[in-house]
Amino acid sequence: MTPNTPLRSTTRGDIPPEGPLRLGGIDLPAGVHVRPADDLAAPGAPPCAWVTNGAVEVDLVEQWVRHLASRFKDTGLWPIAVTGWDNDLERPWRSGEVLGPDEGSDFDVEAFLLSPGEPEDDEDPDIAAYLESIAPIATVRELGGPVAAPPAGPQDLLVPWRDAEPVALALIPALSPADALTTLGWIGPANYDLAGAAIARIAVSWQERYHLTPVGIDFDQLMLQMPPRGLSRPEVMSLLAEVYRVCPDSYDQGGFPDLASFVRAVESHPVLGLWWD
Repeated sequence: MTPNTPLRSTTRGDIPPEGPLRLGGIDLPAGVHVRPADDLAAPGAPPCAWVTNGAVEVDLVEQWVRHLASRFKDTGLWPIAVTGWDNDLERPWRSGEVLGPDEGSDFDVEAFLLSPGEPEDDEDPDIAAYLESIAPIATVRELGGPVAAPPAGPQDLLVPWRDAEPVALALIPALSPADALTTLGWIGPANYDLAGAAIARIAVSWQERYHLTPVGIDFDQLMLQMPPRGLSRPEVMSLLAEVYRVCPDSYDQGGFPDLASFVRAVESHPVLGLWWD
């Protein structure tokens, strides 16, 4: 079997008009534009995504995602499952809680990942013990990858929420799956000053080095599909050190009894979920 090749488009596609849509040989239900609210971008900012107007059955979204991903090279529109705050599509998809593209950002992924996080009071015995328990992922010593395992192909792509209501389909102009975040200007990690171009550049870097593919966007959650063949334990540990630098809440507030259980969960699940408080 031929390994999957990275999914890429030479140009970002044009956002489809609102209403019913035929794309890539399939008919989609009516969709609406997603555009930044006036207090988050220049008034009258152009739309940055198209999203189905209502919820769609999960298996159908997955069929559409796989089919449209196979046409991504030609359309320049990345298909991705989306849901929203409190099981509703209003936020961020109707409320305009996105920033749109910021091509002028000077955010440096490597400099950020290799920089120390917020200092902890290691004189507190409880904090010191906790820091010791997460020592293997507490510091990014060098950027990991590139990994050998190929990325997910169109036929592998998943909808990460099987029970969530509602789930919709979004189409986002992009040069690669992770570049969709560049166009969108997603604000999920705003509390960590990583909204917009910052998280987009991190996602693109992980796409290139770890072959992670964005397959789901929530108000405050980003879902990244792992390579179907999996990563080696050293590769997983390298990735998780970077994840902890970017999104410590995924472990600190994830309900894991210890680091080993976190590692096992990542190794055994096809999708890595990142959540910011």
